[in-house]
Amino acid sequence: MHARPQFREILIAQRMTRWLRIAKYPHIASKCPPARARKNYWRLCARYPELMQRLGLNEFSVYL
Repeated sequence: MHARPQFREILIAQRMTRWLRIAKYPHIASKCPPARARKNYWRLCARYPELMQRLGLNEFSVYL
C-alpha cells in the first residue's frame, strides 16, 4: 500500500474492522463467506500486531 504513514495506519485499521464486522455479522456482506472474512482478519492481525493491540482487538474477537 502506497500511502503516507499517518494515513496508512488509518486505512489498515479500517480494513481490519471491516473484516471483523463481516466475520461477526455475515449478513453485512452476503457475497463474502464468514470463513474468508476471518482468514483476512487473522492475516491482518498477524501482519500488524501493534495496531491490533492499539485498537483493543485480538485474534479471538471474531468469536466474541
